[in-house]
Amino acid sequence: MRFNQRFQALPVLFGLGAFLATGCGGSQDEHAGHDHGTETEVVEGMDADGMAVTSRQNTLTKIFHAAPSPMETASLIKRSGASFHGDALNGADRASEYTTSDAQAINLGIYGADLSYATIFEENATSLEYLAAIKSLSAELGVDDVLSGEVMEEVEANRNDRDMLIDIVSDTFYELNERLKFNGQEDLAGLVVASGWVEGMYLATRHLDEAPEELKTRIAEQKLVLDDVMRLCKSYEQTEALAALLTSMEAIEAAYAGVATTEGEGSTSREESGSFVIGGGPTFSADDATIQAIASAVEAVRSGCIQ
Repeated sequence: MRFNQRFQALPVLFGLGAFLATGCGGSQDEHAGHDHGTETEVVEGMDADGMAVTSRQNTLTKIFHAAPSPMETASLIKRSGASFHGDALNGADRASEYTTSDAQAINLGIYGADLSYATIFEENATSLEYLAAIKSLSAELGVDDVLSGEVMEEVEANRNDRDMLIDIVSDTFYELNERLKFNGQEDLAGLVVASGWVEGMYLATRHLDEAPEELKTRIAEQKLVLDDVMRLCKSYEQTEALAALLTSMEAIEAAYAGVATTEGEGSTSREESGSFVIGGGPTFSADDATIQAIASAVEAVRSGCIQ
């Protein structure tokens, strides 16, 4: 396995993981019954906020399928003909400034999105800087071994198999979640997922002047995803840092009130692989003023994240 293959695999992992990072709660026994490609009965448990464990897992799956990963958002930006905006990223050299576990978790999510963005634009030198920043913050949080070389190889080998990637990422971030839980810091996973979503949105909205309608539509669609992200993160014990971040994100929710929703009839089909494909459902649209309001709210929250 060449280094550049592992390097390319990491943004895939973070791109998917940004929306799975808080997932896969429950006991070790429950998780041990998981097998790729099979369904197992999970004993219903409850988290601190009363959200059932299986409900949390289902919510994570819905978020993943509905939301563009940082890699997808970056791809949309590049396809629009936009140029790389390196000054939009949170400087990788600032990693050492984050000395509390809360700030480290928040900026682990931030840097994951930044790495995806730089990688899509083939800014290899910049990407290496963010890779180093991610490894540094992971080490500070005591979870650097979760993102092991073995995991990178598995991601690279299955990078074109979405279903397998979901399984791999779920398992990887289950380990991250369990490690943080063991350290009495499970809430940090909520900070990772929330900040990763915010940074992906921030980078997408830096290109509004040159954005295609497809990108604007994807921004509007985040209304539903944001609801799920907020509900999911609120299911964790509300530490001061997590509660403060979610409170600040309420301004983004308010901006999304201007997004129009048109209900449509949903459909479900099953592929030969056995996977279910959900289509139809509501569609979302927003005028330029609403998109700009969302961009401004996201920018304000993001500024607080990187302080």
